[in-house]
Amino acid sequence: MVKVVNKLRPFIAPLLIIVIAGSLSYYWLTHKPRASRKPVQMPPPLVEVIDAKAASHQTAVFAMGNVIASQSVNLNARVSGMVIAVSENFIEGGLLKKGEQIVQIDPTDFELAVRQRKSDLAKAEFNLKMEMGQQAIARREFELLGDELGPQARELVLRKPHLSAAQAALDAAKAALEQAELDLSRTRPVAPFNAIVTARNANIGSWISTFSTGTPLVKLVATDTFWIDVSLPMDRIRWIAIPGINANQGSPVKITYEQAWGPDAFRTGTVKRLKAEVEAEGRMAKLIVEVEDPLSQKPANRRAPPLMLGTLVRVEIAGKTLDNVVRLPESTLHDGNTLWLMSPRHTLDIVEVKPAWSERRQIFINADQLPEHAQVITSDLAAPVDGMRIRVHEQALATTTDE
Repeated sequence: MVKVVNKLRPFIAPLLIIVIAGSLSYYWLTHKPRASRKPVQMPPPLVEVIDAKAASHQTAVFAMGNVIASQSVNLNARVSGMVIAVSENFIEGGLLKKGEQIVQIDPTDFELAVRQRKSDLAKAEFNLKMEMGQQAIARREFELLGDELGPQARELVLRKPHLSAAQAALDAAKAALEQAELDLSRTRPVAPFNAIVTARNANIGSWISTFSTGTPLVKLVATDTFWIDVSLPMDRIRWIAIPGINANQGSPVKITYEQAWGPDAFRTGTVKRLKAEVEAEGRMAKLIVEVEDPLSQKPANRRAPPLMLGTLVRVEIAGKTLDNVVRLPESTLHDGNTLWLMSPRHTLDIVEVKPAWSERRQIFINADQLPEHAQVITSDLAAPVDGMRIRVHEQALATTTDE
């Protein structure tokens, strides 16, 4: 027995160590600490807000328009002849003043016609004076005879038909002279208004004929004013002052053409008329805007950029003034008619509103649709629920809606 114990003694210590380690491992595996489970609490969503401050706002209607001539004419010669001289401004782009001579048609034939008509007039005046003398002689002879004659015989004896014929011949001679002088004046065509030449169809040596009505002598466009043909939605018309429709004076208009003029240059105009028909395709209303001195010829407009016919420009038409409205970013309006507000208790209030106006990605709401000192949420919420808790950074709290 002793021998057996002596043989097992080297294994006793390792076995004890293994048993003790296994016991401890089993104990810690079966008695490991466990954390108590608690329900997860999500923090309220973080939002940004802006103060809803009421103020007045001058509305503006933005649209595009095409520059067109307010007045143009295809000027034809009223007499035939050869062009013997032209104005130095008789060139495309040339500026003509009202009454300025454009070309000179050879006046020789017409001057001869005037001399002939003056001669005919002198003859008619002579014949009338001779007839007046014959009238006096016939009246004396009739008085000496003292015969009783009928009305017709009396007119013949007193040569009244002869006198009427002489007076008619004189009137015809005067009319013929006036016509000859008028034809002579028409050899010098003049500009009917301040204009710019857009096309010319004659030069020195050209033959001008009144029978050729298809080709005008020159095409002129008035330079005192240009028009802008503006297309805009029908619902914007009621916001604009239009002469003859809802006002005596048209709304002022700001005209810009950034590609050519730069970002800061602009021209001004005035709403003149509303066209009677809408566009065939887009069903847009057509408005006429008038711009004075479009080519910047007057000293006061020397630095203003000139308008060019056919240019597509942007117009900003001043509309009615809105009083006591709140201006908000367009992104704050949800589903077209709701705003998200933060209540004093830091909860979400969803209110329905009806925007009074919108422009440039901003909406304008009458202040009486919102509670006093309202704070509008500008952040996006994934699942907004009326009355849900929200929180806001003090640094994110905006005090103005000007941005």
